[in-house]
Amino acid sequence: MNTLILLDRLAPLPEDAQAQREALKSLGYRLALQAASQLMSLPLRHFAMDSAKPPGLLLEGAPAPLGLSISHSGPWVAAAVSACRPLGLDLEQTTAPAPAALGELLGEEESAWLAAQPASSLPAPAFWAVWTLKEALGKYHGRRWETPQQTRCIHQIDHYAAHLALPEHGLLLAISAPAPLDCKLQDAGLPAKRVALLPWAGNPSQS
Repeated sequence: MNTLILLDRLAPLPEDAQAQREALKSLGYRLALQAASQLMSLPLRHFAMDSAKPPGLLLEGAPAPLGLSISHSGPWVAAAVSACRPLGLDLEQTTAPAPAALGELLGEEESAWLAAQPASSLPAPAFWAVWTLKEALGKYHGRRWETPQQTRCIHQIDHYAAHLALPEHGLLLAISAPAPLDCKLQDAGLPAKRVALLPWAGNPSQS
C-alpha cells in the first residue's frame, strides 16, 4: 500500500458559514495527520500541518516525503496521503441532480471523446465523473482546473487518474498521482480496507 484515504463526516454541521468552514478544515487536517501517521507507521506526535496553500505535512518540522490532498463536500471530508507526489483528490456528493450540460467543463474534442465511451466505463453520471476528475487534476497541478492547457484534456492525461464510487454514502472520489496507487480507505474510523480504484480511460497507458 502506498496511499491511504481517510473519510469522515462532520455532524452536525454548524449553521454559521464561517464556523462550518473552520470545522471542515479542522477535520480535514486531523484526518491528514492520522493518515500520515498510519502510512509511515510513526506516532502522531511526529507530524504537524503546514497551513500554506495548499496545505502540506511536516515530519519533525520539515516537509514530509508525502503527497497530501484534502477535499470536502457537504458534511463529508476526505484526506488522501500518499508516497506518490504530487497528489490531487476531489470528493463530491452525487445525490444532488447532476447538471445535464458539460459544455462549460469540456472542449469539443473532449466532449466527442467522452460521448464515445461506454457508459459502463464511467463511475457515475458523466457530469460528476468529469467534475471530480477536473478538480483532482487541478489540485495535482497546483492550479485551477478551468485552464485546459494546465490540466490537460480528459482524453490526453499522461499520468495516473482514477475514481472511487461510494454509493452507500452517495459520494464519488477522483484522485490523480504520477503513478498507479495501491490504496486503502478508512471510513469513519473503521479499519482501513484496500479499495479498487477505477482508472480513467483518458490515459492511453492505463487503457
